[in-house]
Amino acid sequence: MPSNQFLCCCSFQGVPRIMTNTPLYSVCPLTMPDTSFEEDLDLVLASGASGIGIAEGKLRPGEDEAQLARLKTSGLKVAGGIPANLAPLPLRPPVMYPGPDDPSVRIGLMRESVERLAAFKPACIVMTTGSDAGYSKDESWSIAAEGIRDAARLAADLGTRIAVEVVRGDLGFDASFIRTLSEAGQFIDLVDEPNVGLCYDVYHVWDSPDVLHFTEQLAGRTYLVQVCDWPDPPRSLADRRIPGEGVIDLPAIFGALQRGGYAGWYELEIFSDDGRWGHDFPDSLWKLRPAELLERSQEGFDRLWQKRSR
Repeated sequence: MPSNQFLCCCSFQGVPRIMTNTPLYSVCPLTMPDTSFEEDLDLVLASGASGIGIAEGKLRPGEDEAQLARLKTSGLKVAGGIPANLAPLPLRPPVMYPGPDDPSVRIGLMRESVERLAAFKPACIVMTTGSDAGYSKDESWSIAAEGIRDAARLAADLGTRIAVEVVRGDLGFDASFIRTLSEAGQFIDLVDEPNVGLCYDVYHVWDSPDVLHFTEQLAGRTYLVQVCDWPDPPRSLADRRIPGEGVIDLPAIFGALQRGGYAGWYELEIFSDDGRWGHDFPDSLWKLRPAELLERSQEGFDRLWQKRSR
């Protein structure tokens, strides 16, 4: 399992930014869809990971203070925050993140999510643009940039950052008009806030044009790396694999990130439909015991990290 020995570090929201050969490893709670917030803490702590993501959907109404206290007791750091309201424009279809169509209403809800998640001191809060369906390119980019900018300014006041995620559009889920790393860089430039960077989800960008070039180029603006693997071919959007059990050249990506100066969290995020999203895959990873899934995933990540290109 990853060591927590650092050569040197500075801190943002209590999360080390390090220059070392040892990665920071975290687990996104959406990897375990049927467990509670408290069960997630116990499972992740037992797995040996040093960080956890916080999904707003697993926070219970009126219990934030108690859940925050439980987090502090665990000693785990928070890598990514996942808001219930994460995009200025709607996601299509609204399966995973339903919500209103009106961008002004959505931006207000995004602000509420930022305020709630910031109390847990995440290294960043993940957001997307939403779909550009029904809008011109200029309109969609302007609306999304203004919404992310507004959320980022609030996040800065609360001591955290916004990480904009690239989401691929070829698997029937339109969650973002940002589809490549090149576009991500352009959008972050348009937002032009010092606490807005990239959420690098390998599932969505591994086959992006010139992936290693842009990975290294954007590494210094990357706030979170989400890790899984890609089956060939995937049967749906929710068909991810354990690191090392798919076709993504993860060692090459890890190497490019490290060469570019990335020293933040690598967060396991696996969706593996067991019927709840319309596809009951017999080999769904969500049918495993969560502890087994975490153990196999961390073992796979560790093997690939040791093979990373230098």
